[in-house]
Amino acid sequence: MNINSIKKNRLFLGMVVLPMMLAIVYYGFLARNRYVSTSEVVVHKVGSNDDAAASQISGLAVLMGGGALSSSAETLYVREFIVSQDMLDLLQKKLQWSQHYSGHTRDLWYYLSPAASREEVLKYYQKMVRAQYDETTGLLTVSVDAFNPDFAKQTLAVIISESDRFVNDISHRLAREQVSFAEDEVARAHQAFEGKRNALLKFQGTSNMLDARQAAKARNEVITALQADLAKEDTVLRALNASFSEDSPRVRQQKIKIQAIQQQISAEQAKLIAKNSDNETNVAASKYQALEIDAGIAEDAYKGAVASMNTARIEAAKKLRSLVVVVNPNMPEESLFPRRLYSLFTVLVVLLLIYGITRFVIATIKDHQD
Repeated sequence: MNINSIKKNRLFLGMVVLPMMLAIVYYGFLARNRYVSTSEVVVHKVGSNDDAAASQISGLAVLMGGGALSSSAETLYVREFIVSQDMLDLLQKKLQWSQHYSGHTRDLWYYLSPAASREEVLKYYQKMVRAQYDETTGLLTVSVDAFNPDFAKQTLAVIISESDRFVNDISHRLAREQVSFAEDEVARAHQAFEGKRNALLKFQGTSNMLDARQAAKARNEVITALQADLAKEDTVLRALNASFSEDSPRVRQQKIKIQAIQQQISAEQAKLIAKNSDNETNVAASKYQALEIDAGIAEDAYKGAVASMNTARIEAAKKLRSLVVVVNPNMPEESLFPRRLYSLFTVLVVLLLIYGITRFVIATIKDHQD
């Protein structure tokens, strides 16, 4: 065997045989079986018009009904929540999640150190828990890798449960905030309306007038009627003066009657037209009108606030969301990873490719040297 043959064999042993032996040892003896539990979910619009029908059908039927019921934005929020530190903290609290992976020291590639930092644990968690969103169907596929099937399914069940709680909490909180703001506006408008109405009622009590404007109108009608009577009696007086002397009893009696009407007109006019008193009818009518306008404006504002609150409740109901589980977490019976034969074949192909490239580079260099 010549030197070149030995070098070639050493190169082949070093670049192909030895790494391949290490790969065989790892995949054959060290790599732990990883079981994968999978579930598919979608965020459903509870407040849609199809709620009555949607509540009677399965998650798969919801998807078959079209994308109108699903909410892609909220589904993406759920995806981010699933792979977040918050979800990891919940799993640590409920399942002591990291202990399952740190207890298997044989598989160094998937070993989690008990002394790992929060950032390292989160990075490892995001490798073992995956959430993929399908824009076509709106489905969120969640998968969990674990070293035994029970723990994989248990972890995924907790993830689905906490995701459902997350969706409910967020949507209900937003709905409550919207309705609460509208209810506060109604309370303020109602308080303002009560204040204006009480001011109007108080004025009616102190002025002894149910409606000051109607009182002023009635008093004005009285004055008009008295003035008509006065004109009539003046006509009678002129007729009497033409027939009798001024000292006659009938003339004097007529004058007294006219004087009484004039005094009554003056008295009614004094009550109607204000000078310095707040009790005059025109002042009372002006105040009553101002109070009535204020009360009417406050009432309209209150009615508008109530209408807005009802609208807010309807809109809030449309914003409610729920997590629909299309495919429940499965109990894996066979390990999906590692795919030993596929992985070993891939390693062999890559090693041979690298070896061939290296041989080609070495041969090219030698040709240039010669």
